[in-house]
Amino acid sequence: MKNILVCSALSATLATGLVHADTHDTQGDAFTTQKLIENGYVEARLGFADMGLDDSATVIAGTFGTSLAHVYPGLGAEADLTITAADAESDYFGSTLEASYFSLGGYATYTYSLDKEIKGLEVLGRLGLTYTDAKASASNGSVSASASDSSIDIGLGIGARYNLRDNLAIVGRYDTYESIDVLSVGATFRF
Repeated sequence: MKNILVCSALSATLATGLVHADTHDTQGDAFTTQKLIENGYVEARLGFADMGLDDSATVIAGTFGTSLAHVYPGLGAEADLTITAADAESDYFGSTLEASYFSLGGYATYTYSLDKEIKGLEVLGRLGLTYTDAKASASNGSVSASASDSSIDIGLGIGARYNLRDNLAIVGRYDTYESIDVLSVGATFRF
């Protein structure tokens, strides 16, 4: 719980700093909440998380992002939530081990457009901090045990997005954090 509060406080502080940043630009490109939302997008993805067990976990991920191209071309920011929809599993000598997790991440992103080579294709990269809360349980029918762990780690991701329309795209991502590797696909909707 303490880690969640620390992450929340850090995110709120960063967001407040961004909103109250210097908005006196001679070009008229003010750095405001309205501009962040106008340049924003939401993303929904379904994927698989390798947690080191025989069967991967099925995960659902949601992202809110915004372009910060008025600060630097290609730059952006994302907040990401990933939850386990179906646990990862392994069977050991008649015992079953199951694991699940959720993560909350904040990322700086970079998007590179390959429009000259393939119209509508973008390559994505992101780096940030993730809070991960993992749970594991083992059972052999008569005896069971469980454990949990939470941590704040560096999150790293790469991906590609293909723009179908101005406001709709398909996306694929590979993310890694806290010894968890996630491969996911989904859709992006721009505001």
